Amino acid sequence: MVNLSADKDSVFREAARVLAPGGRLALADIVSERPLSEAIVCNAELWAACVGGASQIDDYLSLIEKAGLRVETVRDNTAYAFLSGSAQSATATYGIRSVSLLAVKPVN
Repeated sequence: MVNLSADKDSVFREAARVLAPGGRLALADIVSERPLSEAIVCNAELWAACVGGASQIDDYLSLIEKAGLRVETVRDNTAYAFLSGSAQSATATYGIRSVSLLAVKPVN
């Protein structure tokens, strides 16, 4: 999961670097609708639940495109559920959800 990386920009740049033109990046990750508060980001339990590292969806997709990939599809993983009470609360407050996406390295 990229959301556990402190440097998501580098993760996507490296993925774009190693992909051949026409290559695809498919992943599932946790994103948010709104920026997370510092209390969420600094909570070890929420990091372990993959909530504390969630990026705002628009920022997340922008990092992928900035790295040189074209996002083709994004879909919600509606079957994914957070188990702990604090993760469920953060999910409701910040619009945190699981998504799957496909990005492609353009053929020049």
